[in-house]
Amino acid sequence: MHVREPNRPVSLVALLLTAVVTGAFAGAVGGGFIWVVEEGIGFLWSDLPDKFGVGPFDSWWLFAVPIVGGALVGIGQRVLGNYPRPIEEAMATWRAGGHIEPIVAPKTFVNSVLSLTFGGPVGFEAALTGLLGGTATWINSRIAGVGRFVRQAWGAERIDSLPKTMHHLPYWLAAVSGLVAYHSLPFGRIDLSFRFTDFDGHIDLVDAIAMFTFGALVVVPAAWALVVVGRAEQATFFSRSPILIGMAGGAVFALLALPNSLVLFSGQQGIQLLPETGNGDLIYIVVAKWLALVVALYAGWRGGPIFPTYTAVAALGVLADEVVDIGPDLLMISGIAAVGVVFLKGSLPMAFVLTLYPVHLSYASVILVGCLGGAVGLAIARSAGILPLTEADSAASQVESAGSSGDG
Repeated sequence: MHVREPNRPVSLVALLLTAVVTGAFAGAVGGGFIWVVEEGIGFLWSDLPDKFGVGPFDSWWLFAVPIVGGALVGIGQRVLGNYPRPIEEAMATWRAGGHIEPIVAPKTFVNSVLSLTFGGPVGFEAALTGLLGGTATWINSRIAGVGRFVRQAWGAERIDSLPKTMHHLPYWLAAVSGLVAYHSLPFGRIDLSFRFTDFDGHIDLVDAIAMFTFGALVVVPAAWALVVVGRAEQATFFSRSPILIGMAGGAVFALLALPNSLVLFSGQQGIQLLPETGNGDLIYIVVAKWLALVVALYAGWRGGPIFPTYTAVAALGVLADEVVDIGPDLLMISGIAAVGVVFLKGSLPMAFVLTLYPVHLSYASVILVGCLGGAVGLAIARSAGILPLTEADSAASQVESAGSSGDG
């Protein structure tokens, strides 16, 4: 029986179309998720309370929505599982050469929408990591499947002889297609800008010293705070009664939001208002924002810690500006950059890029000074032994102790 050979041009076109279509699908997924979250927040915290004639943040509504949300979050935990998973876990998976299963994406979508729209004081970055990570795995399998037909049509030896950049071309094409699709959508483009005014790039020596010093000092409390957050992310005691504990968590962080509603949500929506906030409120935001994040995570409200931490550090920067008086924007941004160094384990280039997501490029010099201050602060704190031990540090210490015992 004659087996028909696959058509060469058709197989190649099929591969490129698969890359474009699946990449565009990923971009639409990301944009769709952001749109659902934004519409959900608008409906629950603006449209619906208007119909009831109540103020969303100064009435019983402030407690009703998070408590109901806690019940839904608990149901999601029970039915769908403990999603989204922490960013650290996803990064560890990728570093080990693994991947996020596609089934994670819809589970992450549902649980994250519930946490984010009902007022959870968590960031959206963990949701996007799980959502797009699972989608990327699905895209990879689609491209690999069509790629087998290309190898059959064109000859495996001929394909293997191509430069590696050509092998990666479909994946780059998918990435570009996803980015174009995301920016082409008439909705769902998240406002990551903290809406600082454009900066002329000029900083004098006094400004640089103040920003560097603030970045160096803020990394120590930030590192300790993030250790507690990390433990909360890994906590599973809420699984004993996820609905009741989810509701209790919602009631607690709603109570924390009574003095200032910025305690709710990820925080970037109102961070540009911090310079006009009183010192008492700023001190409260620094503490309550972190505490609400920890409470939410312990109660099963899953999400990321990056943007809530940015909000707390930005409030601390405004307070510090009361002393040095160089302009709150400069200290807010340098503090955010320094904390990025903590999040990214001391990597200055990655912290610089991470900070550019919420901050305008005109502040590049400020970001650089903050990153340098954060890196120096971490180095000094490590040498002084005042930083919390990470799991890697503990493992290294155990190996060293075992080696010393063996030598003895």
